[in-house]
Amino acid sequence: MTVQAISSGLQRGSDKALHWLIPPFLLIDCVNGALLQLSGSSFALSAVYKLTLLLLMVLSLLHDQAKKTALFAMSLLLLLAGPALNWPALAPRWAIADMQLALKLISPLLAFYYLHSLFQRAPAEARKLCHLTLWLSATVLLANTAAGLAGFGFNAYQPLEGVAQSFLGIKGYFYSTNELSAVLLVLTCALLALSWPAHKMRYLLLSCCSLLIALLLLTKTGLFGVLLLVVLMPLLMQNGSFWYQYRRWVVGAVVLMLLALLLVIVNGETLLRMLGIYDKLQFVYQQRGISGILLSSRDYYAGRIWQVMTEQYSAWQQLLGVGQGGVALYLKKYFAELDWFDLLVLHGIAGVLLWLLTFAEFLRHSVQCCTDGYGRSLLLLNLLLLLVSSVAGHILTSGMLWLPWALCNALLLHQATSGHTETERA
Repeated sequence: MTVQAISSGLQRGSDKALHWLIPPFLLIDCVNGALLQLSGSSFALSAVYKLTLLLLMVLSLLHDQAKKTALFAMSLLLLLAGPALNWPALAPRWAIADMQLALKLISPLLAFYYLHSLFQRAPAEARKLCHLTLWLSATVLLANTAAGLAGFGFNAYQPLEGVAQSFLGIKGYFYSTNELSAVLLVLTCALLALSWPAHKMRYLLLSCCSLLIALLLLTKTGLFGVLLLVVLMPLLMQNGSFWYQYRRWVVGAVVLMLLALLLVIVNGETLLRMLGIYDKLQFVYQQRGISGILLSSRDYYAGRIWQVMTEQYSAWQQLLGVGQGGVALYLKKYFAELDWFDLLVLHGIAGVLLWLLTFAEFLRHSVQCCTDGYGRSLLLLNLLLLLVSSVAGHILTSGMLWLPWALCNALLLHQATSGHTETERA
């Protein structure tokens, strides 16, 4: 048996396994959180599951994209070069944490290339896989929200000492509120784009559900991102003639949206009190000013981390990155939650370059397809995620987002380029 035959057999076997393993992706994260709350340990369920997914994707890509697979391996080594220098002086858990983060960083593009390859080899199977994953993930998200409303799972936020908060948000059994908000953005974009052309009522129902979940999460990312998607996607999905034929209606709609925004601003205090977060925001404003509200004090923590970097490490170590343990030696909080900054500190220039490359690749593909409604919707999503990653983090460093993000990009790009309308079967 030739090497080519063995490689082809591994690809077919990996594809079959991934067809069963990918759809319950979000369910595994939910179960992982439930185990963590109920027993105090998740037993590394989510980590083992995701590592299995990545290994199977690598095996599949080795057959026809061996060069790209080698580049991912080289990227992994470059990301870990700096942190590894500090491992001998640290507990083993820090080496594991650095390796986990490095794997998270390469995962979005790795998953995207795998799914893009699958669409080229077996488009019908790939569409079925993506649709099944999206709808199962949406069902898990709704069930998790219902569980949260019933009193199960975690609050979205921990109470601040000395601050009265009537509502702390609901995130159910998912562990990270910010990562869940980003996942909500991706699922909302994909499902709304698939629903709008032929299922307007489904679009309306999905919009209401997404906005409700975003309100319960109490994150700026979720609330404003979902609202922006719900409002703009019907316009983005239209063809060129629509804009000329209904230009007066579009102008009128823009004026109405501006008036609605003005009303929200004027009645901002009342709305914030209704949401139960006015006292918290007022406390943060008194402590950190307007940047504390907009950036949730991330600029403050970034300043402290950078001070440690410049005082404790040489210039060449800063270029290579010092890893999570290297910062934790001096500070309790070693993430500023600004992706580009965290990757520069933890993985050096290699981390920032991978951050830029990932967004550049996703944006390049969506720009190439922006003459189509699906491409424009995807471009809006990727720009939103770039903004969130830059000022709020939890995008490239997320363990929950990489597969939904890659799947949404692969599916909507296929919808934009194939010329087929598969939404009726979604």
